[in-house]
Amino acid sequence: MAKLMYFAQLAETLGRTSEQVVLPASVGDVKALIDWLGRRDEAFKLGLAEGRGMALMVNRAAATLETAIHDVDEIAFIPERLK
Repeated sequence: MAKLMYFAQLAETLGRTSEQVVLPASVGDVKALIDWLGRRDEAFKLGLAEGRGMALMVNRAAATLETAIHDVDEIAFIPERLK
């Protein structure tokens, strides 16, 4: 399972700081993950729609929307204010 971690305002919006999920086969990069999370959870969509920039980390390394992810990875969403 992939571990997703949420920080600051996003954690407040979602009402949780982390969760573990089984990634669908169609989710192979960070962008696909964000799209999937937005479809799965309206709060996630709202948390990203407020215009906040988001730093992305995969396995504690800086990531981009194109960074490949796997079902064993740790993915963090960090609002830009915390960078």
